Amino acid sequence: MSALNLLKEQGKIRAIGVSNFSHAQLAEAASYGRIDSLQPPYSLFWRQVEQDALPYCIENNISILAYSSLAQGLLTGKFALGHKFDPTDNRAKNKLFQGENFERAQQALEKLCPIALLHNCTLAQLALAWLIAQPQTNAIVGGRYPKQALDNALAAQIKLSAAQLAEIDAIRRIVTDNLDDSQIMWNC
Repeated sequence: MSALNLLKEQGKIRAIGVSNFSHAQLAEAASYGRIDSLQPPYSLFWRQVEQDALPYCIENNISILAYSSLAQGLLTGKFALGHKFDPTDNRAKNKLFQGENFERAQQALEKLCPIALLHNCTLAQLALAWLIAQPQTNAIVGGRYPKQALDNALAAQIKLSAAQLAEIDAIRRIVTDNLDDSQIMWNC
């Protein structure tokens, strides 16, 4: 932290960020200097950060830069039941793509479709709009093609009402209520 603090004091960096830190790790790091951002996995279907680090981030004005914000593509709706990933694809080991979790995700996506239709948006845009509506949270989103990047950016224009946020939250429970408490998204 001392090297990062020095770089910040010299104006060579504007912020200090950490990735995958727990509440306890954030608090310890903060004893050596200001932590400006945390980069955890966070999406509509992967919410473990809410139970640990997010309250600390809100209390200490630390930005969340969520990665895997579309749950490795699951929240796009493009993977149908029975989809098989190449064993070298890390999604093959992602808990959300396995067995009953994947089946529940498909059920939840089906229930999210009417909300997306109401907003004239894709499931991906709806999931991103939900994520950026969360406190202190920004989404990191990848795209293989320019059109995907442009489509993802449109999520910032979607305004979800409190009732819609609550409805989306209730739907996600189909998936999240059946996950274990592990912070690790992948089975090794």
